[in-house]
Order: sequence, then structure tokens, then C-alpha cells
Amino acid sequence: MKTRRIAAAVLFTLLPATVSLPAWSQQDDAITVQARARFKEGVEAFDKGKYEEARLAFLQAYALKKHPSVLLNLAQSSAKSNHPLDAAKYFQQFLKEATSASPQQRKDAETGLAEVRQKLGRIEVVAPAGTEISLDDQGKVGTMPMEALDVEPGSHTVKSPTQSVTVIAVVGQKVEARLGMPAAPAAVAPITAPPPSTEPTGEATEPALGPTPPADHGPSKRTNLLVPPKNMTPVYIGLGAAGFGAVSAIVFGLFKADAQDKADVVANQIRTAAAQRNIPAQGVCNSASAPAEFATACKTLVDNNDKVDTNAAIANVSLAVMGAGLVFAGAWYLTAPKRGASAPQTARAPQPPIVTPWAGWNTGGVSVAGQF
Repeated sequence: MKTRRIAAAVLFTLLPATVSLPAWSQQDDAITVQARARFKEGVEAFDKGKYEEARLAFLQAYALKKHPSVLLNLAQSSAKSNHPLDAAKYFQQFLKEATSASPQQRKDAETGLAEVRQKLGRIEVVAPAGTEISLDDQGKVGTMPMEALDVEPGSHTVKSPTQSVTVIAVVGQKVEARLGMPAAPAAVAPITAPPPSTEPTGEATEPALGPTPPADHGPSKRTNLLVPPKNMTPVYIGLGAAGFGAVSAIVFGLFKADAQDKADVVANQIRTAAAQRNIPAQGVCNSASAPAEFATACKTLVDNNDKVDTNAAIANVSLAVMGAGLVFAGAWYLTAPKRGASAPQTARAPQPPIVTPWAGWNTGGVSVAGQF
């Protein structure tokens, strides 16, 4: 952005009129003179690299005269003086309100907005249309649908009239806050057709011609899956592993939550201390020029974050062990050989018929005996 070019344009538009004006317009002229003076101070401070002084001067000028170019300079000086959240607000306001801005001015505003958002987090609010949304202690910030909210990194509470949710904003990333959305409909179990009827139909059937082999009842007998298996040891082993995994997941989940709370407290302390010393909180623990009093707090923050990662990994592994134990125990219980099950019987082959001659008083013949 060409600061002096914009400054010249604004100073020209703020020049008082030379025609005769009513008494109430004379007061407006005095305000215009003050706004022009504050704007000039802001331009001079910006050119000297005194960005905080420039921001305050542009802020006073804009309070006196709502001019788009003053707003753009206010956004740029806010970004340079480490006020990224204010800068993002002013850049967005300029892009919405400055309908007559030049293409170069809009490009400068869009570029500046993208740069300051690299230092901020964003919250995407998902809620029914018409829902009023408030953020932390700021009160109402909009009504759904609305754009994602630019916020400082850290914990934030998003509220609707009936619900609130807390999210952690991360630098350069977007996190979702879901409020008042209807739950997914329950799945409807499919209706299975009843098995075909086995009742007799009353129609006679012709008997089979020839011998019928004996039925083999062994393989056709259905096995009840709920009957305990012969060997229950694998079931007990699987359930024991599942129980151990569940307890471990709960314990290390609590450890993770405790470490996260401590990390959040230390991070807030670092941000507060940085704000009191007028230094940027972002990256203070990685800066070689940071005051020495930050060293202990930064080391504590790193240790707590390491504990969060370690405990989370152990909790996830424990959940996997629990799931594997339950699957193994259930699979063995359902598929292992059941108690009281007998070996399948095989059909006996029919014996060949035995022909025996016989004789009696005034009679005789042969007899045939066999199994069919």
C-alpha cells in the first residue's frame, strides 16, 4: 500500500468547503480539521516505523471522520503494531463498506487480512439459521448463517440461547463449534421374512420305491451359538485383556486431561505476562530475545504438552487393546466347539441279504433276511 498516496487522497477529501455553510456545518468543519490533523500525525508516525503511535492517531481520525482510506490505514498500522485481531476486524470492515475503493486498495486489504490470519485462529460455527451467537464475554457477535470468527489462539466459549460449547483455537487453523444441530436419525433394522412353514399341507405323497438310507442326524443338527464352548480359557484371556485396556484408557485419559489443564493455565500466564510487557505472545518461548523470566514458564509448558501427547498415545493404545480383547473373546465364544456336542454319526452301509434254504413236513423253500 502506498501510504503517502492514500494520505494525499484522504487529505484532499477532508478539505473544508469554501462556500458559506450553516452554523451546524461550521462545527463539522472543525471536526474535519481535527481528523485531518490526526491523520497527518498517523502518516508521519507510520513512515518513521512508530506503528503503535500511528495506530492511535488513525483510530482518533476515524472516530472523527468515517473515511474508508483512514480505515485501511488503521488496519495496516494495527497489523504492524501486533494487534492482529483488531487488524482483521478493520480489514473486513473495509472490504464490506468501501464499495468505491480502488482495485489496488481492495488487493492491499485482502493481502493484509490473509497475513494477520496466520497469527489467529478461526471458529466455524455450525447452528440452525436464525440462531443468535455470542463469543466468550463479548455478547452477541452475529446471527446464523455467519462467517467464521477470527479469534486469538486458545480456549473460547461459543454460546447460543440454549447451549454453549468450548473449543481450542489453533494458530492458522479453523475449528468447528456445533450448536443445536439435530442428532442423526436412528437406523431402522430391516424386516426379515418369516421362514417357510413346515406344517403338512394334507396332500398325500407317493412312497419312494426302493430302500431309503437311514438319516444322518449328526451334521444336520443345529448348534446353539449361545452354548458355552468346551474351552473357556481363551474367553477369559480376551475379557481380561479388554478389562485391562479399559482401565488403562480411563487412567491415562485422566492424566491427559490434567496435563492439558496445566498447559492451558501456563499458556494463559505467558500471554498475560507478554501483554503486560507489550511483547507478542506468539512464539515468545521460541524467541532468543525473550526475557529470561519466561524460561521457566516455557519449559513447564513444553513439559505439560509432552505429557499430553504421551498420555493420549497410551490411552489410544489401551482402547485398541480393549477392542481386540473383546473381539477375540466374542469370536472364540461363538465359533469354538460347544459343550455336549457329539461327533457326527455316519450312516451304516446296508448289509447284503442272506438267503437260507429251509424244509418242513410237506413244505420247503428259501428265506431271505437282510437290512434295508
